[in-house]
Amino acid sequence: MNKHIFALVTLLIVLTGCSEKHGAQDLSKLPLDMEAGKIVAQNSCAICHGMDGKGVADNIPNLAAQIESYLLKAVQSYDHGKRVDSSGNVMKVAEGLSHQQLRNAVGYYASLPPVVNPQSKVKSEYSYYERGKSLSKPCAACHGADGNTTVAGVPRLAGQHPQYIIKAVKSYHDGTRTMPSMHAKLDGLTPADIENIAIYFALNAPKSPSSKAANSHEGTQFISSCVKCHGASGSGDDLSVPNLAGQNVKYLNTVIKSYRDNVREHKVMHQALAGLKDSEINKIATYFATEPPAQTSFAPPETVNSLVQKCDLCHSAGNANPDMLTPKLSGQNRAYLINAMTTYRDGDRGNTAMHSISSAMLFDATIEGLAEHYSSQEAK
Repeated sequence: MNKHIFALVTLLIVLTGCSEKHGAQDLSKLPLDMEAGKIVAQNSCAICHGMDGKGVADNIPNLAAQIESYLLKAVQSYDHGKRVDSSGNVMKVAEGLSHQQLRNAVGYYASLPPVVNPQSKVKSEYSYYERGKSLSKPCAACHGADGNTTVAGVPRLAGQHPQYIIKAVKSYHDGTRTMPSMHAKLDGLTPADIENIAIYFALNAPKSPSSKAANSHEGTQFISSCVKCHGASGSGDDLSVPNLAGQNVKYLNTVIKSYRDNVREHKVMHQALAGLKDSEINKIATYFATEPPAQTSFAPPETVNSLVQKCDLCHSAGNANPDMLTPKLSGQNRAYLINAMTTYRDGDRGNTAMHSISSAMLFDATIEGLAEHYSSQEAK
């Protein structure tokens, strides 16, 4: 995102804040009774946010020492039914409180000292590649440490399109594809973990086949349907379609036959392979197996450190611009941050400016990285 686009997005945030600021200012004009606010918190808020302002569950935000003007804006949104809680429900507690009670409760929580984060420490930069490398260790026995397998019948992952790897791994993870050994290795992985593994393998260089089979050209007469998606050489541009070039012939034979025989579900593949004989499939497999693999054209997502610098323009603890009405993120609950950013990215939570910014968060791994960064910071 160049500086002109980011300046426009920043302006949108200011305008969004200004458009919603009237209600928040109305509440702020009410007199503050801190003791009354403590009673409201005890009776209505503490069940979720605690008396110390620390969320009692992973998806509940910390309120202690949060910017008061932001909290006033937030409770006004809940009070008017414009915003739902982390479970997707209208916050009934806010609806049942008077404006004076809301004002007092907000003042109480904003006045509390920041929540002490025992895990608060400076962490190394979140790296998709290094995180994926670490997570991919269980894959190495079959697929190779860098994704260049030496096991016949196992696909090469190095240089493969990450979107395809993500799709394939998720199909094993959720049981759509069945293979006990895969299910066991994938157990416990999050969507962000799967993305990091895919990015790691995608960025590794694929190794070319050692030699070209003498009869590889015989497959050309049967690949007319294949090239529409996979490209003439088996390395297509569609990031959701796997590269076939340089895959081992045993793997290609097995997987192509599984599509032809409806063992794997895929309507387009069923139609493309209908009626092909085993000998013809073998020629297709031999052709693509001996083609030199090309590195995927995938560009990794923007680094977390780069995005943090942009987020801090509005969310830094030192941001004193009252027109922004944006929350402090440092020391906030990790799971809550992930949930909030995901709902903005997916359009489930309203804020035009945040929708524009979160377009850089297409990957769950990016959201995880940002959440880890801010949740590990000391709250101020």
